[in-house]
Amino acid sequence: MMAFLYNVVKKSSAPSSDPSVMWMSLAIFLSYLVSDPLLNLSLGVDMMYSYYSYSIWAICDLFLLVVILLIAKNKSIKNCPAKLYLSIGLTVNMLLFIGMHIDVSIVNRFEPWWFWKVYSVTVNIMDVMMIIALLCNKDFLGLVRGYNRLRGLNKH
Repeated sequence: MMAFLYNVVKKSSAPSSDPSVMWMSLAIFLSYLVSDPLLNLSLGVDMMYSYYSYSIWAICDLFLLVVILLIAKNKSIKNCPAKLYLSIGLTVNMLLFIGMHIDVSIVNRFEPWWFWKVYSVTVNIMDVMMIIALLCNKDFLGLVRGYNRLRGLNKH
């Protein structure tokens, strides 16, 4: 929510600036609000103990990824690094949610093991990375540079 409010204030102070990051912040905020387990619990839905909780979060991230790509479809990654950071973060989170769904709901594993630790740490790191990307819209980890090298755009 703070990233969205920051981007609203930033946009209002510079009305002619590009609103893409603000709209991406709003999309992230609304998605996380709707899929928040505490909010759902207050509405009478206990998602934490649902068979489908991880798959629901994976579907939410997939939908959010599509929304983000639609919002920033005319923006290059060079001019809008947040697009790449959000795409990577949502994709990693989505894959981890699918992995947890398979582990807990299909394999029926209920004892903690290394994958659960990787899941817990990585989801939080990806969330922080996406928040920072929305706040600064800069290539703070060098992912855009790496992406361009992979595509052969920077031959150094």
